[in-house]
Amino acid sequence: MTETNFARRQAADGRDLPYWEAGAGETIVAIVPGTEQPTRGHALLAERRRVVVFAPPADAGSPQEAARRIAAAVAKLGIEHCDVMGEGAGASAALWLALAPQAEIGAVVLAAPLGSPDDAFREMTRPVLVLAGTRNGSADAERYRAVLPECHFMLVYDAGTAIGAERPEALAFVVREFFERRDLFLVSRESGKAFP
Repeated sequence: MTETNFARRQAADGRDLPYWEAGAGETIVAIVPGTEQPTRGHALLAERRRVVVFAPPADAGSPQEAARRIAAAVAKLGIEHCDVMGEGAGASAALWLALAPQAEIGAVVLAAPLGSPDDAFREMTRPVLVLAGTRNGSADAERYRAVLPECHFMLVYDAGTAIGAERPEALAFVVREFFERRDLFLVSRESGKAFP
């Protein structure tokens, strides 16, 4: 396997919004607040897709504000259509981005989402996959699943809250399958398990 190198860049919105980019093809926009670099999971995804990883800083404002800033940066990058992945605290911003009326979003993956989902997310019409690691439980993930109407749920064995770093191959495989197959992705809406 070839290791994918990400280029670190700065969004041209006049404020500090770093992002990393690698790969080619259809775009995945990943939102991972506070990250200092993409994970091996992102690198594996970039072997087949263009991956743009945004890392909103702690002072980026509310998840809605972070989503607005990321949407503006995505537009400036010329990305017309993408899939979105929100990790940890980035899950909420990913869903706000997907709810934007001007967004051309295909599907959404939430990896170990943190916090409580907003009731506005009940309006989500795009397919969503929620991943939770078996080591940290799935309480937050279960709350997202309860609110999102088109939601699939899957457990990733031997992972905690950093699925992309702890189980990169599992993350990349599941995310790639879901983004490529959308609702044909055969995972029970009740629960799912992969890579035991």
